[in-house]
Amino acid sequence: MALAEDIRGLKQRLEGHEGPVLSVYLSVNPRYNENQGQAYKVRLKDALKAMEGLPEALSERARQEVEGGTPPPRARTLVFFAAGDGFFERYHLQVDLPEIYRLGERPHVAPLVLAIDEHEPYGAAIVEAEEVRLFVSTQPVVADEDEEGTAGGGLFRELDLKPRGMYPVSGGSTDMDPAGRTQDAHLHRFFVEAGKTTQKVLFSDNVRRLILAGTKQRTTAFRDALPEPLRERVVAEEHVATGAPKGEIFERLEEVVERVEREEEEKLIEQARERGVRGVKDTVEALQEGRVYQLIALWDLDAGIRWCDHDELAITDAAREECPYCGRDTRVRPLTDVLMDLAVARDARVELVRAQDPVVGTPNEDAEARRERHGPSDVLRDEFEGLAGLLRY
Repeated sequence: MALAEDIRGLKQRLEGHEGPVLSVYLSVNPRYNENQGQAYKVRLKDALKAMEGLPEALSERARQEVEGGTPPPRARTLVFFAAGDGFFERYHLQVDLPEIYRLGERPHVAPLVLAIDEHEPYGAAIVEAEEVRLFVSTQPVVADEDEEGTAGGGLFRELDLKPRGMYPVSGGSTDMDPAGRTQDAHLHRFFVEAGKTTQKVLFSDNVRRLILAGTKQRTTAFRDALPEPLRERVVAEEHVATGAPKGEIFERLEEVVERVEREEEEKLIEQARERGVRGVKDTVEALQEGRVYQLIALWDLDAGIRWCDHDELAITDAAREECPYCGRDTRVRPLTDVLMDLAVARDARVELVRAQDPVVGTPNEDAEARRERHGPSDVLRDEFEGLAGLLRY
């Protein structure tokens, strides 16, 4: 994977500390109602109180961490690890992950590894008559020491393409007079050159998805002028006010990314329907056998599964207190934790699907919305027991 070096460095830095180690993944995304008024602070306190065997020093350190500041506006998940030897490390993620509170001998790094490894970089080209501005999505994980220098950028950052230049001599006229045709020819040549530059830059950053933004006339012309390999990576064409403040442009692009991601979820669900494995038992067993390359799981899977620490395997028979392979005692672990660990070990990608509840004004509207559920999360819950997978073989 493109970020393999980052992942290896992350695991080496976090592992090897004296236990017990507290691992916390806390949702702080302000877009969700459950986080309004910084309600995540209350959830953290309640979760820490409920943890058995949590040393008071680690609990106090965690509470101070969250009470002492406010995450950057772009942060969606706050992650931190605290160990008995005084080790502490914090991350802000620009992606959503399920909330996890875990105390163990080692830090629970699997969700963080997945967040890095599965980050799909996006590019965005803002197309105008006089210039093309290029943006790329930033890394999903911002380490604490990097926070100050990157806090204002949002999910996207603009690339400085000067002095190579992505500017034509003048804007393109649509008139049919010779002067207008000349201007159109200049504009087309500019779009061809700008497309080559865009491809070179995005390919070097391993960007596989491109959003074109601007007027329909401009984005269509620019897309037609793109090199074929880059044209195949265009996932959306959006009408965006190119003269808007950068913050508004970033917000609009993030909305497009969320819509594209939701469309991808729908495609994965349809593939699982046609030729995938579904249900907890069959999916977990296929995952352990290495046959699953893409896991599709509900965000809030509220279930447990038996686990053998010696063999690092899930036991799908809930009544089996002894491991059928080594005979040792098994224990019950949260299913989401097990899926994360197995996905990392078996090189499987994970798509976490979160319910998108519509905003309604009355109880009748809410009841109607529930009757008409048909989104990816509803299909996963109602048809697949919350879990499905696409198979390698």
